[in-house]
Amino acid sequence: MKLPLQRAELIQKWGLYRFTLACVAGLLFMLVTGYQLAQLQQKNEEKVALSEKQTRQYLEDENAALRKQVAALQVESVMAASSVSSYKKMLEAREQQGRSLEEQLSFYQRVVAPEVTQDGFFIDGIQVSPLASDNRYRIKAVLLQQNENKAMLKGELAVLIKGSLGGKPHEIKAGEGGFLPNGNIKWGFKFFQTVDEEFTLPAGFIPEQIVFSTEVFQWKSKRGEYVNSVNWIDVYDSPPEEGSQDS
Repeated sequence: MKLPLQRAELIQKWGLYRFTLACVAGLLFMLVTGYQLAQLQQKNEEKVALSEKQTRQYLEDENAALRKQVAALQVESVMAASSVSSYKKMLEAREQQGRSLEEQLSFYQRVVAPEVTQDGFFIDGIQVSPLASDNRYRIKAVLLQQNENKAMLKGELAVLIKGSLGGKPHEIKAGEGGFLPNGNIKWGFKFFQTVDEEFTLPAGFIPEQIVFSTEVFQWKSKRGEYVNSVNWIDVYDSPPEEGSQDS
């Protein structure tokens, strides 16, 4: 039969047991704490990963939006360039139309209403009369200006006679053959100037029209141009036929 343990032995025995329990409790605490720390770290890592994912998604969305904006700007740039090109073409077409209208107006002014282009200069009293010699004529005219404020005008008057020779159209310019051998008629006046010239036409030439043209200068500045034509028959002063007068 075993005897009861003595007091010292019991203390020694239960003290070791408490120590073992304390070690086991410590290990359990460490395990629980480590597990909790691991869970906490995992949660933090998940939060970081989620944050990184959200940041990446945000950046991708921003990048996509920027790409759309760049594409839209490129489209707008292309459309703007196209609009500018169309506008330039429209301006060029308008300028071309304006030049065409100016040319038409200039043609009208030169042919139909020359007095509009030459700042009041005009020719009046044109008369052509025959001389005694065959094919010899005299031309008279008066150069005038209609400006209220008279200024010194000058220029050179070119004279061209149109007609036919040998059944074909023919033109004679001043200085050609016997027609105004000195060439264009130089003129300059403040109020008026008379023209009185003799000339010869080729034999067989049938005159039909006289064309006058000149550039009008005031001092050294060109003020305009004058172009006018008259029918020969309208300005030709034919002598009376013999026997036409009353006896």
